[in-house]
Amino acid sequence: MWLSRLSVSNCRIVADTGLELAQHANVLFGDNASGKSSLLEALAVLSRGRSFRTPRIADLIRRGASELTVSAKVENGIAGDSYPIGISKTSQDTRIRINHADVQQQAELSSHLPLTLIHPGSVELVTGSPALRRAFLDWIAFYRFADFNQAWRNYQRILRQRNACLRDPGQRYALPQWTEQLLALQPVLYRYRVQALQALQADLQISVALLEGAGMPHLQLGSGFPGSVDAEDVESLRHFFHDKREQELKQGFSLYGAHRADLHILLEGIPATRVASRGQLKLLAVSLLLAQSHAAAETDTKRGIIAIDDLASELDETNLQALYNTLRMTQQQLIITGTHPDPLRQRFADARLFHVKHGQASQQ
Repeated sequence: MWLSRLSVSNCRIVADTGLELAQHANVLFGDNASGKSSLLEALAVLSRGRSFRTPRIADLIRRGASELTVSAKVENGIAGDSYPIGISKTSQDTRIRINHADVQQQAELSSHLPLTLIHPGSVELVTGSPALRRAFLDWIAFYRFADFNQAWRNYQRILRQRNACLRDPGQRYALPQWTEQLLALQPVLYRYRVQALQALQADLQISVALLEGAGMPHLQLGSGFPGSVDAEDVESLRHFFHDKREQELKQGFSLYGAHRADLHILLEGIPATRVASRGQLKLLAVSLLLAQSHAAAETDTKRGIIAIDDLASELDETNLQALYNTLRMTQQQLIITGTHPDPLRQRFADARLFHVKHGQASQQ
């Protein structure tokens, strides 16, 4: 699975442009503010429904326009066929199409486009909030396990109902019912995440050279409960929630559970944020994201796409060389931006080059 074409309309300074992409490496080069990052933002909207730079779609829509549109042609290398996908967004509405048919859920579109994004802010995967790491791990589970997304959506729905019961005395009668439903899904999500984590840890081996300076991290899953609580034992969880009932009623929301899980990134048993330098943290984040792309692409039909935005500004020459050596060995489709074509052309001799200027991309 890879993209042979990407078309973008009304994304920041990009009015209307298209790229005929190569199966392996693609390089987008141009001056700062030329529209390179905007094209990757559009790709992120197609894959995930949102940008990696802002949560507000209104910020992405080109000034004077009312709708952002992104479409692509997906090539299925195993079956030998291709089909179009696309998304249009206004400030209020979203329309999604897959192979000329309207679909309702972003998840349906996401399943056709396993995109991993690496950008200057990616270090927050290691240094930022647990929510970022949960989403990172859940992205792997989404692609590896067909039932994960429905279980996750059910959990979010039940969590909202339980929180309403904790806040509103008038709904307190229903708290036991929603607690039982929440309990039933804790082991399910925990096991999916454990399996995703195992795949992630294994695929970190592709970045051995990149991690030479920082060291190979050990990853641990925090379940969202104290370490003494078995997240797979429903009866233990039931007793735990009973003991914490008054505390949660006082706070007005659910204090424990899969929604509070975290991915712990350790170096020699110590949290990486405590012992690693800023440069090492960046390398850890990049390595984790590369591993994510491979872990999510469990089969050839789910071959991943890796988009890298201006990473040359973040890494020194030695680590850049290690990164590009790693990327040359990957089977994933690559879309890489930079200000100058020559360094990237030297590292990827087979790359297809696109010059981006004033929001227009032209093949070189």
